[in-house]
Amino acid sequence: MLVLNLKLAIMSKGKKKKSQSKKEEEQAHKIVKVLFVTLIVLGLIMLIGISVLN
Repeated sequence: MLVLNLKLAIMSKGKKKKSQSKKEEEQAHKIVKVLFVTLIVLGLIMLIGISVLN
């Protein structure tokens, strides 16, 4: 009985770590997307600014 409880505890820890790492991976992808969109917007603003100043 103790062995089964120990195995279940170890398995649940593994599942928690997997779900946590999956959440972290999703957050990282979200941050990367936001950074790329921000860089594109800044690039467009710079292009518009340069064309207006010339």
